[in-house]
Amino acid sequence: MVRMVCRAVVTFLLLALALSLSGCGDKERKLPRYSLKDIPLFDLSKSYSNCRWRNNLKYLYQPLPKPLKDAKIVVNKKRHILYLFSGDTLMRIYPINLGPDPLNDKIKAGDGRTPEGRYFICTKNPRSKYYKALGISYPSKEDALRGLRMGFITKKQYEAIVYAIDHGKRPPWFTKLGGAVCIHGGGIGWDWTRGCIALRNADVQELFEVTNVGTPVIILSGVSKEKEKVPASLMSTASSGHKQRSLD
Repeated sequence: MVRMVCRAVVTFLLLALALSLSGCGDKERKLPRYSLKDIPLFDLSKSYSNCRWRNNLKYLYQPLPKPLKDAKIVVNKKRHILYLFSGDTLMRIYPINLGPDPLNDKIKAGDGRTPEGRYFICTKNPRSKYYKALGISYPSKEDALRGLRMGFITKKQYEAIVYAIDHGKRPPWFTKLGGAVCIHGGGIGWDWTRGCIALRNADVQELFEVTNVGTPVIILSGVSKEKEKVPASLMSTASSGHKQRSLD
């Protein structure tokens, strides 16, 4: 009996040690510990981004349909906010965290930056080490062209990226431009990723359920002197009789 108890204790300790040593595939830094006091407060009477929406915000407090019709994701790096739209209607506002260089545009692998521009969800991973993950189609054709001109990738690699984007596929993620930039869970509290977009697990769960591969993702510049242009499809068509608020 004593031997059985000892064997069970040893097994438990070995299992606990294995779990504590298990790392993450994309080598993110240690997950943050956070509480409700760390979550930013949002005052919708203030300006958060240069995208406008109608004054009907009741959808922010209602369950989302699965999948969400005409879903679009807009990320404001400067404000650390992810907006989820259905057409021109704002459905959710999520607080996010980024990497160690959260404001500048991603140029190459390992720079700790989040890319800027127009992308789409190219993969969905329900078993991510950060709960769940939505892969972003970085590098885009624009990123690839810049990388080609800067000598980071070859012409063959550039053509492979262009082909993938044109066919709605995941572009090559293992060039000098980097890749595997995802919207994933793991929590918020500070900019702890290596360029990914981190959310609370409950928030990424909701995003995962209502979006599909192909959902547009627009990431706005974090540098104030650079004004991002948001596609017209995301601009509110509200008449002059409706009060509008900005996301800037």
